[in-house]
Amino acid sequence: MASPVSFDELPLGPETVAALAAEGIETPTPFQAAAIPVIARGNDLLGRAGPGSGTMVAYAAPLIERLEGGAGSPVCLVLCTGRRQATELARSLARLCEVAGIRVAALTDRWNLPERADILVLPADRFRAAYDGTIAPQRLKAVVFHDGDGVVASVAADQLEAFLGSLPGDCQRIVCGLPFGPALHSLAKRFARRAVSVPPRPRPGTRADRPPAGPKRERHAAASDQIRSLQVVVTADNRAEAVLDQAAELLQGPVRHVLVYTASADQAADLGDFLATHGYLPGPPGDESVPVWVSPGEDAAAREALDAATDPAAVATLSASVPPGAEIAAIRHGAGGPARVLSEIRELAHLKDVAAEAGLALKRLRPERPPRVSTALDKLGDDLHEAARAAEIAPYYLLVESLLDRFSAAEVAAAALLLLDRKTSKKDTSAVGAGSGAAPESWVRLFVSAGQRDEVGPRELLGALTNQSGVPGNRVGRIDVRESHSLIEVRKGDAKAVISALNGTTLGGRSLRVDYDRAKDRRPAGGGRPPQGNRRPVRPPFRPGGGGTSGKGSSRPRRTDRS
Repeated sequence: MASPVSFDELPLGPETVAALAAEGIETPTPFQAAAIPVIARGNDLLGRAGPGSGTMVAYAAPLIERLEGGAGSPVCLVLCTGRRQATELARSLARLCEVAGIRVAALTDRWNLPERADILVLPADRFRAAYDGTIAPQRLKAVVFHDGDGVVASVAADQLEAFLGSLPGDCQRIVCGLPFGPALHSLAKRFARRAVSVPPRPRPGTRADRPPAGPKRERHAAASDQIRSLQVVVTADNRAEAVLDQAAELLQGPVRHVLVYTASADQAADLGDFLATHGYLPGPPGDESVPVWVSPGEDAAAREALDAATDPAAVATLSASVPPGAEIAAIRHGAGGPARVLSEIRELAHLKDVAAEAGLALKRLRPERPPRVSTALDKLGDDLHEAARAAEIAPYYLLVESLLDRFSAAEVAAAALLLLDRKTSKKDTSAVGAGSGAAPESWVRLFVSAGQRDEVGPRELLGALTNQSGVPGNRVGRIDVRESHSLIEVRKGDAKAVISALNGTTLGGRSLRVDYDRAKDRRPAGGGRPPQGNRRPVRPPFRPGGGGTSGKGSSRPRRTDRS
């Protein structure tokens, strides 16, 4: 996908080009250059592109030329994942469509009469408006899947199929997604049968699918041996703050200059003012008197300054936004010292494709880990870092993004920890039950012959129990100190050890007598002898010929007369 010099070379009117220039968009990305002519001709489009490649401008600019506003109902429907994304899209589209008299709205809060807008941005959780009468499908001239994979994952398949099947035959279908997953591809194949793929997908075994031959192949192999690393810094905050942090960190090492690439001259001016207020004076590329060089999208000129530097390795390159194409990425970060790029999570898929095509090895740059607190926390940190790299994180990210429309980030994180704690507690309980095969260990109550009159309290009793028996304090329950005695609850399995260890010891000047409590309901089944005061004297066995209970003396004569 070759990128032309400007939007003037594309089938766009001067008003649209001027509106793009007013937003600082002067040079089309490779995807925009390839997609705009297809959409301008009225063809359906399958765009394997995502955030960072300029998808919004790619479909918005030609649709502004083709659509007519003032119908009183939407003529274009843009489907996206969440309400926050819908609001941001609608605001960006509104600025571009203002010159054409086309009204844009999002079906979210704080938009007046969105159902009467010409272009309506519809989040996935409000998709019922596509079939409940809010939107008239037969009046639609274009339907756009801004984030196709996210929409397919968030809306029921039967609802999407029924909606697409109800569209008129002349309704243009524009589907964008990265990765362009199997579910999205299957849906687009059935309902956009004559769509043009951008970029075109090479067939296996074709020339485009094979490595270059001849001298090009040799240069390709030589480049792979000297592949450069491109460090990715994921950020969702203010880009100027992130640039400041990275510049301050890079300039602490052997780097003497940081070359920052921006998307437009306006962004370069704003970023330069922000850096200057913090003492990092900016200047044009090649100015040896300043620490930060700012390039307002002039990638070729900045590369010339980098090549002309006395020590290119001492110049770090930093992209304030994701490079839109492989050629620009190679120009920006193909030489010099450390190379870094700021990216949002949703832009990572596009960045991976661009880096692979440019011959750059992506490396996720993460903040330093805190000192080890415990083995468990360190293991949890490793697991979280591994999960953040997993390819299957995409649907979870989309879920979190939709939750952020209603809750704060702290509330979402707290809810996730609550669910994790609940599952962990249930797992531990089931594991204990499965391992023991019995109910949790019960408590028993012991009698101790020392109380308040002996100046003995719960602290003294607990100390004597743990010191003498070795039973830990977390296995001791309630301690009830009374006037002449005390009652202590312990686990059933520790009762005999406590009785054996405390019996005969001295506490408060009194020799202790410890046994199971007299209450029958507290006495373990089949265990323990009753207290001494409850015993019944046992008569010795009777010996024939003995007298009395001692067996001494003459025996009584046997009585034979029964009368």
